[in-house]
Amino acid sequence: MPALAEPPCGQNDCPIVAPGAIDRRSLRVVTQESGAIRYRVAPSQFADAGFTPPGRGNGRFSSLPGRAHTYVAEQRSAALLESALHEAAGPNPRIYQAQLAPLELVTVRFGQSMSLVDLRDDALAGLGLGRHQLTGATARHYPCTRLVADRLAGTKGAAGLLWTSRQGVLHAERNPDGLASEVLRHESLDVAVVYRPDFTGQVDVVDRTPLVVNGEPCRFALELANLLRIAVL
Repeated sequence: MPALAEPPCGQNDCPIVAPGAIDRRSLRVVTQESGAIRYRVAPSQFADAGFTPPGRGNGRFSSLPGRAHTYVAEQRSAALLESALHEAAGPNPRIYQAQLAPLELVTVRFGQSMSLVDLRDDALAGLGLGRHQLTGATARHYPCTRLVADRLAGTKGAAGLLWTSRQGVLHAERNPDGLASEVLRHESLDVAVVYRPDFTGQVDVVDRTPLVVNGEPCRFALELANLLRIAVL
């Protein structure tokens, strides 16, 4: 499929697929059941709201014009890897406690079922795409991937997008054996972004845990970092 002709990243070799090249009729959607529990990491100021307001955030698929959003995962580990630990990659990963301090791990419950556009590896392959063309691209291409998200949002009545966490895959490749290899199972690495107003149901905040408590990383964040050999400085 053709790449973006004038990518906002400014790179002539930008790999991101042109939004118009994707036939939305061929997209697959998956359904999340009503009452589903999910995890998100958010700044404390947005932790109670369930969604981050339009115009805030600089993610792979957010923010989009006129749409609030929330990134969620079935596993707490995937939620942390896609957010708080997002920069802790490479051969000697590290994260600073000051980066964790403004954030909270939030448990949410979705009050009604919803459909999500499936952009996981198998679904991408069915579209003739590789991960590097959308869900596996680096942060420098986020302005480009958001153009694709803007075209796909709301397709077939979907509330958002579902894909395989790039950060989870990177850490799985760094830790191919031992306990980490079981924690980072492929099926546990799926993450989603849900948009308002595409999702109109209630989202209840079930629990909130600051990532830094009394000047120390919370237990789950510290244990995950230690497991993946991420230095918390």
